[in-house]
Amino acid sequence: RSVIMNKLTKIGASALAGSLVATSAFAGELSVGGTWEVTGEFVTNSKTTGVANETGNPFGSKANLSFNGSGETDFGTASWFMFTTDAQSGVSSHSVTLDMGDMGLVGFDQGTGAFGAGTLDDKTPTAYEEIWNGTAQTNTNLLGGTGGSAGVFGYKNTMMGMNVNVEYAPSLSGGDAGDGGSADTTSPDGTSINFAVTNNTLVEGLDFGAGYGENDYDRVTGDVANIDEEGMVAYANYSVGSFTIGTTQSYTSGSTTSGLTVGANEVEIYGVAFNVNENFSVSYTDLENTFLKRGSQGDVTMDITGINAAYTMGGATLRLTDASVDNAGGVTGTNEDRTEVSL
Repeated sequence: RSVIMNKLTKIGASALAGSLVATSAFAGELSVGGTWEVTGEFVTNSKTTGVANETGNPFGSKANLSFNGSGETDFGTASWFMFTTDAQSGVSSHSVTLDMGDMGLVGFDQGTGAFGAGTLDDKTPTAYEEIWNGTAQTNTNLLGGTGGSAGVFGYKNTMMGMNVNVEYAPSLSGGDAGDGGSADTTSPDGTSINFAVTNNTLVEGLDFGAGYGENDYDRVTGDVANIDEEGMVAYANYSVGSFTIGTTQSYTSGSTTSGLTVGANEVEIYGVAFNVNENFSVSYTDLENTFLKRGSQGDVTMDITGINAAYTMGGATLRLTDASVDNAGGVTGTNEDRTEVSL
C-alpha cells in the first residue's frame, strides 16, 4: 500500500553496520518515520453452500514505524531498514544492504520484498492499492510462491541500461526471524531463485519489465503438497499526460491453492489511472485469474473488478477501494464484494 512518510527525527548511531564494517570505527545516521491509518472494511460474501457475511466492528486503526540507517564502509554504503506495526507482535520485516557502486548492491531480506520477481507481483497502475488486496485473491497465486520469499539474499545492478534484480532463497522450509537461524526437520526443503529485469528510460513514458522464478523442492515419496514450481511475470505501463494505462500478466505451474489441486495459474490484469488534479486520482482495474486444474477438475476463472480513489489533504490522504469478486479463490459460485475506506 502507498503510505505517507513523515520524518520524525534523526539521530546519530555508531557501529551500525556491525560485522559488515571492516574499519575500526564507524559513524552513521538513523532516520525514523511513522504513519497512522484508520480504515473501515465492509465485505459481503455469497456462496452456493452459504457463507455468513462479515460481522463485528468494521472499523480499526494501526500505526507503523520505519527505521532507515546508513553509513560508509571500506566496501561501499551500508544500509539497514526495519518496519514494524502495532498490528503484529515484534518486527514485521527488515533488511540489510551494501551498495558497492558499479559492482552493484547486495543484501539480505527478511520480508521486505526488495528483491527478485516478487517486486513485479502486480505493477498495474492504481490510485490506492492492488484491487485484489484484502480479498480471497492473494499475490501467491500471481507468482505461485516463486517470488517474494523471506530470509533471502539479493543482488541489484544496472546492465546495458536494464535494471537487474536477483533473489536467492537457500531454504524453502521456513526461516528464523532471530539470530543464528534454525533447523527444520519436518518440512520438505528446497531452494528458490528468481529475478526481474526492468526499464523506464528506453521509451519516454514507458515502464516495463519481466521476471522468472523456480522453486525446487527435495521431495519425498508420496509428497503431493510440495511440487516444484515455475513462475513468469511481465508488465508494461505507459503514461501520457494525466493518464497511465498498463497490464501485468503472469503464469505459474505446480502450485496448490486452498486444498485444490491446481496445475497452473494464468493471471491477466489491466488497469488505467487518472490524475484529476495534483490532489485527486482515480483508477479502474480488471483482473482475471484462471485456475488450470489437474485431472477431471474443470478450469475456473476468478474475476475481480473495481475502482480505487485517493484524495490528498496536506499530510493526510483519504482513500477508497471498491472491488467485486466472482469465483473467489477459484471456487465456482463463491462471490465477494469488498469496500474499504482509509484515512
